[in-house]
Amino acid sequence: MVAILSVGSPRHLSLRPRAGGHETVRFPQGHGDLIVMGGSCQRTWEHAILKTAKPVGPRISIQFRPFNVA
Repeated sequence: MVAILSVGSPRHLSLRPRAGGHETVRFPQGHGDLIVMGGSCQRTWEHAILKTAKPVGPRISIQFRPFNVA
């Protein structure tokens, strides 16, 4: 499990299936938004905050993960 807290300028979190074949899913992430992804989500989906063509302002992504979990 991982929890991601977004602080700063809004961006989009992109998810795509690791197996391929499906389109990417995008979720807007604003200041103070929290997303929690369970283990099955991380095993079956790749996640990223993609680069943008234009500057969007400062942003910090804070991730919380359980200690000693592979």
